[in-house]
Amino acid sequence: MKTQVSIPHHEYPANVREFVEQKLQHLERFYDRIVSLRAKLERETETHRVELVANVGNGTTLVVDGRGPLLDSALDEAVHRMGSVLSRHKEKLTDRHRRRGVE
Repeated sequence: MKTQVSIPHHEYPANVREFVEQKLQHLERFYDRIVSLRAKLERETETHRVELVANVGNGTTLVVDGRGPLLDSALDEAVHRMGSVLSRHKEKLTDRHRRRGVE
């Protein structure tokens, strides 16, 4: 899985990039066929925003975002949401294959 962390205005320290990449690696347990995963970190006035974009192959792109007063809470929310979306995507694919074999 290829990961990319984008910090547009260099608002965060350098070690944040490594921390975010470690968190993103945990998403592989939900769906192991992720081609690439991009995280975009932004700081708005009082809140932090983390946008995650996952390319899971066959032209499918999954997008979620998380917001919170702290970067950790925004990142945790986004990772949790992406885990849910990846699980639903995987379930949808396996369900489709099961129904195809029954027909």
